[in-house]
Amino acid sequence: MIDYVEIRNGLFETIGIIDTAKSVIWHKVYYGVGDFEIYAQVTERHFELLHRGYYVTRLNDDEVGIIEKIEVSYNTQDGLMIVASGRFAKSILERRIIYTLSGKMNKATVLRGNVESAARALVANNATACDFNTNRNIQNLRLGEHSGSTHIIVDAQGQATRKQVTNKNLMEYTDSLLQEYGMSAKIILAVEGSKLEYVCFEGVDRSMNNTSGVDSIIFSSDFDNLADSDYISDDTGVRNMALIGGEGEGLDRFYSAIESEQTGLDRREIFIDASGISQKYEDDNNEEQTYTDAEYKAMLDSRGKMELAQMIQIDAFSGTISNFGNWILNRDFSIGDIVTIQNNQIGIYANVRITETTEIQDENGYAVSINFE
Repeated sequence: MIDYVEIRNGLFETIGIIDTAKSVIWHKVYYGVGDFEIYAQVTERHFELLHRGYYVTRLNDDEVGIIEKIEVSYNTQDGLMIVASGRFAKSILERRIIYTLSGKMNKATVLRGNVESAARALVANNATACDFNTNRNIQNLRLGEHSGSTHIIVDAQGQATRKQVTNKNLMEYTDSLLQEYGMSAKIILAVEGSKLEYVCFEGVDRSMNNTSGVDSIIFSSDFDNLADSDYISDDTGVRNMALIGGEGEGLDRFYSAIESEQTGLDRREIFIDASGISQKYEDDNNEEQTYTDAEYKAMLDSRGKMELAQMIQIDAFSGTISNFGNWILNRDFSIGDIVTIQNNQIGIYANVRITETTEIQDENGYAVSINFE
């Protein structure tokens, strides 16, 4: 249930609640950034509370919304209405790009080792602790606790490797880095309520086949907890072989290829421009060094692997949950968790990840729509 939403000012102080909204939509995603909408009657109090740049929070949910748009409209059915909408707080990372400026030189950032540590370092160096330009630091943002994830940056063969990045959007790149390893990130309100924190996380395996001993979550029309469902299998965007172009021009350009075992019509190729990845770098003594061809090839392959990871066959489920029973969203299961879906009518059984949840509270009551991949 969404009984009410809390409105917070720029200092994260709660300045009021809205518990009479005509509708509230709370849309969370595992990959990317979610959004929300509050649709309420125009009143003096609602005008005081709903402002661009104010924050929206909910009981028992750690996402923090930022109001980005205010719209006032009139219709004969509802009268004069105000709509406040926006995205969740991770969207502030979209306001930064990844770069390290030294004089006229833009030094590439090299990532290796723990995936989560790499993502956190990117956020720190470009949004919370940038040392060459402190204007880039977001005052009320800091890194939260490390989740303890052990994923390591690897190449297409599963061997430890490096990644190199510069000039990419901070939110988009960190999200794609984490997605490659089945992880995600969000920005939450710190416990003391005065700071925002960037945290990485990974959904829990709650499928009927999980080996960790947690209770299984199974959605099925046979169990009367799946009111309707939709299944899509789509290979339109599939690519399984990549030719990656590094630095250089024409015949002197450095190329690498991530090969595929697929042949004939099953082989789907793509070219990836990775000219921004440099074979030269500065060491800790600020002296120019050159990666070996093997090291440079591994970095190009890592870029290719990241992009190919998003060009896979989509086997997506969506459904409306009609009866949670004793299960409570965000307590017993949440965004990113792996659950089991059964549709015996079309013979589909799969362990899938919850990639989206949309909660709607309106005059018809409370409803949850869940997407799975």
